[in-house]
Amino acid sequence: MRPTGRLFRTCILVASFCVSLATFVAAQGSYRAQLRGVVSDATGAVVHNVTVTITDMGTNIANVSHTDDKGEYFFTGLRPSTYSVKAELKGFRTTERTGVVLAVDQEASLNFTLTPAGVSEKIEVTTTAPLMDTDNATLGTDITHEYINEIPLMGRDYFGLTFLAAGVTEVAGSGTGDNYPSGTNFTSNGQRNATAEIRLDGALISAPEQGEGGNTNVYYEPLVDSVQEFKVQNNSFSAEFGNNGGTVVNMVLKGGTNAFHGTGWYFLQRSQMDARDFFNPKYELGVSTPFPKPNTKRDQGGFSLGGPIKKNKTFFFVDFEKVRNVAASSGVVTVPTMAERNGDFSGLTNIIYDPKQPLIPCTPPTTPPTMCRPPVANGGIIPVAERDPIGMAVLNLFPQPTNPNEFYNYNYTTLANGPDYQFDIKLDHQINDKNRVSGRYSRGWSNYTSNSKSM
Repeated sequence: MRPTGRLFRTCILVASFCVSLATFVAAQGSYRAQLRGVVSDATGAVVHNVTVTITDMGTNIANVSHTDDKGEYFFTGLRPSTYSVKAELKGFRTTERTGVVLAVDQEASLNFTLTPAGVSEKIEVTTTAPLMDTDNATLGTDITHEYINEIPLMGRDYFGLTFLAAGVTEVAGSGTGDNYPSGTNFTSNGQRNATAEIRLDGALISAPEQGEGGNTNVYYEPLVDSVQEFKVQNNSFSAEFGNNGGTVVNMVLKGGTNAFHGTGWYFLQRSQMDARDFFNPKYELGVSTPFPKPNTKRDQGGFSLGGPIKKNKTFFFVDFEKVRNVAASSGVVTVPTMAERNGDFSGLTNIIYDPKQPLIPCTPPTTPPTMCRPPVANGGIIPVAERDPIGMAVLNLFPQPTNPNEFYNYNYTTLANGPDYQFDIKLDHQINDKNRVSGRYSRGWSNYTSNSKSM
């Protein structure tokens, strides 16, 4: 294992709360969608005072609008979901379109044409073509839950799906699995890497990392099975997104509906199925005894569940995941050579100097003259009487080298233990058709340790 141990603990709490009114949203950015349209009659003339009702097909929560003098209606603050939209006015056939899908931060248009009707006539369109985002100049790519659920993800890290968006490429020398700083290590349309803004349900979950020169870290990454969809917005977005270097990843967490829905998962990995890496060969050079393979283990399991607390009114969504990860870590480092443990530094590439000798002019001479300590006598072999017993004891605390090189002379294989867990709790409540409240609490915990003894 590694010659030195380390311990790292992380505890992350993320809480968001929002109150939505007819035209006002507090404490969240623009992940919600908007829908507008014009209602006209068969002659093309606009029709005012038409009642337009939009209903979330999952929660059966409805919002109502009326067309103005220009025949226009508006809906704002709509959660990304699948809707039915109905237009009705006395004397005309009621027209309804179902299966209307609104995505993250979408501003869509849906027009209606009403025709005169007899008694209780109704036109229902059950298949609606995808709506064009004609009112928003933002360029972006929607990554829907089909991609998130069905594409294999290394380490269940869905930020690799950002590479499905046009203009998003890997960082030179990295790969799609390299997500440091977490979730933002990609370039988008020529912008600098690791400067994206990450939002969850409108709340910012990324911030510049100290000491990284403006790079961005994601401080909380929700579970794969909890993300409904996200949108990679990489050009011409509105001024509300101002904390980034050119890209916004806008995520939406799942919510409860009138029907209970949930998932469960469990993944495991064992060392018997793992291949050895370069630094952990089966046999060391000149040794006939097999070198042990690290006993790596990974268990990752959890669940998600959403449903109604009160149908058509109050909904919940919860998730939980626990990970037990014992992973092999291999590499090569520098430790004191066998000669150095006995005070013999004659084989060093660099010269060591005797601190007990007086200063002398440096060789070669410099202008202006500078003074230097003379090198240790005998070519770098420290006399026995001058060897510090404490220093010699410290040298021997290091493991013995595995090869005769001066530098990078110790190959190590260690096990790093990284248990963690995280969960989300989300509640949505419809006060009335104009007011609703939503709250979410998220927590993540991890504890990383690496042993200090070599295997």
